[in-house]
Amino acid sequence: MLKFAIYVSDHGFGHAARVCALAEEFINFGIYCHIITQRPAFLFKSLNSQFNTLHFRAIDTGVKHAENLVSDLNATRKALLENIGNRSLSCETEVQFLRENKIDLIISDVAYLAADFATYASIPLFAVSNFDWYYIYADLFAQDETLKPVLNLIWSLYHRFDACFGLPFSTEQSLTAFSKVIPCGLLARKKKTYLDLRKILGWAKDSRILLVMFGGEGELQLDYEALCQAHQGIVISTQTGVQARNHIRVEQDADFLDLIYNADVVLCKPGYSTLAEAVQFGKPIVYCPRQNYPEETALIAGLNNYPGAIELPSLNLTRSAWTKVFSQVDRLTTLTPIPNNNSVVAGKIINKFLALSYSPSDLRSILDLGSNNLNYLLYDLKSQSAIHKAHLTTKLGKGFKGKSLSAYRLQKAKEIISPLLDIEREIGSQKIMLATGVSRLADNSHLIANWITKSYGIEYKLVSEELEIKYVEWTARQKRSGEEAWAVDIGGASTELVELKKRKPTGLSLPIGLLSLYNEVQNDHQKTLEYLDRVFKPITLERASELIGVGLTFTYLAAVYFAKKVSDPDVFDGMRLQKSKLSKILTDLIKQDTMSYLPFLISPQYLPILQLSLTYTIYLLDRFQVSEIIVCSDGITTGYARLIDNKSRHNK
Repeated sequence: MLKFAIYVSDHGFGHAARVCALAEEFINFGIYCHIITQRPAFLFKSLNSQFNTLHFRAIDTGVKHAENLVSDLNATRKALLENIGNRSLSCETEVQFLRENKIDLIISDVAYLAADFATYASIPLFAVSNFDWYYIYADLFAQDETLKPVLNLIWSLYHRFDACFGLPFSTEQSLTAFSKVIPCGLLARKKKTYLDLRKILGWAKDSRILLVMFGGEGELQLDYEALCQAHQGIVISTQTGVQARNHIRVEQDADFLDLIYNADVVLCKPGYSTLAEAVQFGKPIVYCPRQNYPEETALIAGLNNYPGAIELPSLNLTRSAWTKVFSQVDRLTTLTPIPNNNSVVAGKIINKFLALSYSPSDLRSILDLGSNNLNYLLYDLKSQSAIHKAHLTTKLGKGFKGKSLSAYRLQKAKEIISPLLDIEREIGSQKIMLATGVSRLADNSHLIANWITKSYGIEYKLVSEELEIKYVEWTARQKRSGEEAWAVDIGGASTELVELKKRKPTGLSLPIGLLSLYNEVQNDHQKTLEYLDRVFKPITLERASELIGVGLTFTYLAAVYFAKKVSDPDVFDGMRLQKSKLSKILTDLIKQDTMSYLPFLISPQYLPILQLSLTYTIYLLDRFQVSEIIVCSDGITTGYARLIDNKSRHNK
């Protein structure tokens, strides 16, 4: 799997908020994100903890603010010089970190020292921002001749970036230090669903909500009493000590996405994350620019095309002045939201990263839509290697007993795989989706096939048992060491058994998998054994020299076996699972002694499937008369890639 390191400027909340939005998309694509920041952890709480790590270290200092968000030049200058003074130490620390974690790409928002880290670690480096710190500091310290060498250094560091993805609320001047700027759409945090605060808190449906938010820097002189008296509705802020009855105080770590979504108007300073999150919902914005802060020029320029923005000369207004402001807001017509482009931005970044090292004509995106999981492989034909893998649990075949997949399961599968496919569409590769397991059995699997082809332009291929056996063989053949080796791939609705003879591999596909088994016997151990006996009774299996377990079933078993979380399945590749320990785990599960295993499952709901996979694996070990199974973390996507690669080489 790919691993990205993201460096976040230690300034306000905006850099952290949009990095969170970007990291969420990378995680949707199965990329592991290391986020280096000193911003509060609550800003990243929405991220899947299985696919990210926060590292609390200062990388840069941004701008220090005094009261009313006025730039404190003395404090900023001091912090800047300290940061540059620690340059060598920071570089040493970060290069070691990047190498130890095998980072593939560095993204900076928008720490300039990342250029040093990337150079010495030999890792590609991109920026994502609406401004650079050279632009800010060159304006703030225009009269300070002594800082010119420092500013020139910062400019030269930015110039070494491989590319900058320029966000909205920027200008040509705000990103001039970068040699390559790629314009992007709106990057902002979002959620799948939002709370209806009026309904939850018992407020009237027509109650007007004013949200006051000023990010994470500085103190403000704002007469909240006058503000609350002027607003005919509810006022929400983080301010303490406000006595007005219509004021609701929230903590700084409250879910501000829900608050913005429910608000009728947002009162704020210009800040990228606040503006981006408000315009994606089409919310009116009342803002007061910060004094002596050059980013305001870029941010306000970005608001010029948004008809719902009202600029204030000051926050220190009287009640009557606030009343006039809210009357102006009320006269605004319905605003058109600016579309959120998170997946497009993430996809463009990944595609640019790939373009640095690979030829698009050699890239293959191969997806295996099984009965329980979607397995994704990005493969390079030239190097014959996997670039990236990802796995999503769809439960497409859960409860399947008849002839058709339920409308609910089809819809849920679409919802689960869409975020990955939304990013994948930006990647310049040839794409194919292999459908196996329950898709072969269901008479309406064409519904998801048509959706995939129409929505994403991906070729859909319904894989026969014979082809799946061949793909399993090409997946496992590199793991064999003896003539009597067998490969087994236990899916959701089928099991492939392949004899890996060097000259002529043979195999069979059985209409039994973990989901179909669960549908028949739940997790009753005795019934499971009886069911397996009925299926395998007519089958003769000779003793094997070794047994190779292909795919996620054995990867997930390995995670429990070795007590490690499955963030990167490849760490288990080639490991051996002994029957004696597998039997011990199974005994514990039957006794419902599960606490020591829960931390290493995808979710607690996976326990019944884990028990079935243990029972099934031990059963196969006994039938093949072997005491261990070798984990092959690759799935049939790898077998397909190797097979087409082999064919293309022979056709040349």
